[in-house]
Amino acid sequence: MKVKKVIFYIAVLLSVTGLIAFLITYREKILRILSPFLLSVPLVYIVKPVSEKLLRKRIPVGVSVALVYLAFIILVAAAGIFFIPELAANMRELMETLPELLAQYEQIFNRLLSYIKTSNWSEQVKAVILREIQNTTGMVHKFLADILENGLEMLLDVARMVVDITIAMVITYYVAKDGQKFREWFLMLFPRSARAGLISTGKEISRILAGFIQGQLITAVIVGILETAAFLFMGIKYPLVLGMIGGIANIIPYFGPYIGAVPAVAIALTISPLKALWVVVALVIIQQIENSFISPKMIEGKVGLHPVATIFAVLAGGEFFGILGMLLAVPVVAIIRVLVNKIVEAVA
Repeated sequence: MKVKKVIFYIAVLLSVTGLIAFLITYREKILRILSPFLLSVPLVYIVKPVSEKLLRKRIPVGVSVALVYLAFIILVAAAGIFFIPELAANMRELMETLPELLAQYEQIFNRLLSYIKTSNWSEQVKAVILREIQNTTGMVHKFLADILENGLEMLLDVARMVVDITIAMVITYYVAKDGQKFREWFLMLFPRSARAGLISTGKEISRILAGFIQGQLITAVIVGILETAAFLFMGIKYPLVLGMIGGIANIIPYFGPYIGAVPAVAIALTISPLKALWVVVALVIIQQIENSFISPKMIEGKVGLHPVATIFAVLAGGEFFGILGMLLAVPVVAIIRVLVNKIVEAVA
């Protein structure tokens, strides 16, 4: 019996290792193929709860999903009437003043270099600091050059995203409409003795995904609204753009708030160092509110990962799959944890 368990564990380990190697090797093609299905996952957990409420009022599933889509389109259109013109104005003004902003930062940068070179610090310390500054500026220049060179590719990516979202909406419609049939077809592939365990595992995974997706989206919206209001109050330029960036970045666990803070602090620094300091204070206060009151209500305890495991997952996801990997790392690792626990329970 022990020999069988050892063989089973070895087989599982080899299978998981092979799967991970395959995913890493062909990650770009896999992500391209799966992107509509990945986009449909959050859509399902947004659309399905509403459609189920309509279903309890004897409205057919297909009609209820169509009504949710219609309500969403109307909401987006209504928000767009007020939001998009202001957002477009913010973006246009930002693009127009970008050369001026870059010139201001060049002056700040040159003053910083002059201060370091004329300081009383040791030559070794100066060399280290100047080398790191040079490396950082090189990375920034390369990033900006890539953006300019890949402008057409970025437009194509936006077009692909529109197509993927459209396909994801179709997939979501059928998942909400025929989800029970899909589950029955899936269970028929397994013996009856294993179906109860599969249903239990599926429910636990669904609970994790629902808690993470719904909680992160609601938290992102709240944080985006708070940051926009703070920027408006402090008179920071482009408050809608910066608030939207902050809200979206907040979806990434732990590191998102820092990523979202960079543009706001950079814009405020062109006004005055004091203004930048106030922006930092405001963002810290908002983040404390989010950590203390919003996230515990929306997310905490629903994913079931230790903070250290979450940080590791986000770092690994970002290293191998970029921003998308950072977004998906936590639920993916949580699902893997559930599957491993269920396998261990089954063979114990």
